[in-house]
Amino acid sequence: MEKVVQTIVKKLARKLGGQLEAVFLFGSLAQNQYLPEESDINLLAVVADGTSIHALRRLFLPIWDEYCTVLCHAPLIAQESDFARYLTLAPTFAHHLIHEGQILFGPPDYLDGWPTTDPYDSSARLAWEASQASIALTPSLLEPDEAKEQLKHLRRLARRLHGKPLGLEKTAVELFALVQYHLTNQIAALTGPLSLPQPTTTSALLPGLQAIYQQNDRMIMVFQKLTPHQIMAIKWPSLAKRVADRCTGLQVVTTSQLRLIAEVERPLDIVFKRYQHQWGEDPLAAISPSKRQVLRQAARLPADVQIVQLPNAYLTQDDSKLHDIIHDYQNKLLNVQLEHELLCRLQGIERFVPPEPLPDRSAPSPIRIDAIFKQLGWWAGYYADQMQNDEG
Repeated sequence: MEKVVQTIVKKLARKLGGQLEAVFLFGSLAQNQYLPEESDINLLAVVADGTSIHALRRLFLPIWDEYCTVLCHAPLIAQESDFARYLTLAPTFAHHLIHEGQILFGPPDYLDGWPTTDPYDSSARLAWEASQASIALTPSLLEPDEAKEQLKHLRRLARRLHGKPLGLEKTAVELFALVQYHLTNQIAALTGPLSLPQPTTTSALLPGLQAIYQQNDRMIMVFQKLTPHQIMAIKWPSLAKRVADRCTGLQVVTTSQLRLIAEVERPLDIVFKRYQHQWGEDPLAAISPSKRQVLRQAARLPADVQIVQLPNAYLTQDDSKLHDIIHDYQNKLLNVQLEHELLCRLQGIERFVPPEPLPDRSAPSPIRIDAIFKQLGWWAGYYADQMQNDEG
């Protein structure tokens, strides 16, 4: 794998010249935990402002044709100013890149002086990832392909927290127990009132169960705590059968983890009332996320599309797919706009209109792609500026 990565970096450096600022390797390969059966090669290329994404695509498509089965996805692509902003919007990614990633090209001090990640940010992000990965505990509720992917996500998270390779023979229950062991210890080290009083309502079937929420087609079960012993004792197949007619996926989380997620990592879920309380206590009733956290999550949506999603789509598909890519990502921009409209109404956010509209369908595909990238950057920049104004 290292040889493949070196080859890709050399080709990028040779073709881009002074436009290439830095290349980072992150994820399992950077942490010496790469598993050919499950791992991806995660690269991030930082390029100079104004670098043509179309030139990058012409450069990368032959690389993709040769190494797609190994890479699995394109590198993240960020122009330098967008990259600096993205690190402020995704501080746990910044922390991972600085402390666990490897710089393969560029000055070794490229990220020196970056602020330390707030432990609440890192714990909230991990809590959210753990809650998402917990869906692998009940694979019978999922489609077979999704069940396999969710198990991979859970194993990656367990490896990352454990810091050591884990055998493929470990079950989802064993992996989740390991995740909760590390996550519980990390959250316990935080200062501040994270825990609630002992619940007055619990379940005879599932002792310690405090609340049940519905979020779209997923059920979320909230426990006062999730110890490895408790996780191993739950009969997950039986539980899946009991809820099969009420959801297409089950997530589990603790009270303190859910509060961290709602306040720090996913405050828009509270603002937009995405948690539908179904039973028991309601630990989210008193949650009121700060405006800064709301703005940060709002900024992350266009920033993630700009740096992670759209480059992967555009750099790995041939010209016959361009119409579909433009259609899909204009819809994502529409989601950004609809979310903004709700924030204006519910949070009093100042209304924003991008400086230029999207070109019409008669415009050439490269011009339409450029316009989508620009609008994503404008939306992310608008919210990031609002964050700074709010702090000021």
